[in-house]
Amino acid sequence: MSTNPIIIGIDPGYDRVGLAIGQKSGEKWQLLAYQCIQTDKKADLFKRYKEISDQLDVLLEKHQVQEAGIESLFWFKNQSTALDVSEARGVILSSLFRHNVKIAQYTPLQIKQSLTGYGRADKKAVEKMVRLELNLEGPVIDDTIDALAVMICHECSRKLNKI
Repeated sequence: MSTNPIIIGIDPGYDRVGLAIGQKSGEKWQLLAYQCIQTDKKADLFKRYKEISDQLDVLLEKHQVQEAGIESLFWFKNQSTALDVSEARGVILSSLFRHNVKIAQYTPLQIKQSLTGYGRADKKAVEKMVRLELNLEGPVIDDTIDALAVMICHECSRKLNKI
């Protein structure tokens, strides 16, 4: 049994939230869950936040998540979208706090650097590295790929910080 923590990687949003839960044992990952919470565009914003919180709570409890990596927000063209995503991020953080999950945040630059060695890598390069690291095949939604990348980045950061 691995002594490494069970990690959740999160790509925050209010429309779609990418989630990835896994644990690294030696050089191999055990993926426990990876998915995208997609809220109903026609639903009231607060109902959408509640749906995110409820689904996240179920996953955190089911998989006994110990640590989280979450992508930080860095810029938005649309201010109202930025506010909604920021509020959703707050809902997500609140769920993590309730479950006593240790939280770290990473910028998109840090995530790309961690996976590809280049902080300005494009999405295709990041996806390629995620698929190689996790031995993933088949279609996976972009938000979920981003969450998987955050999960991998968090594990790399954990190792570096222990040195």
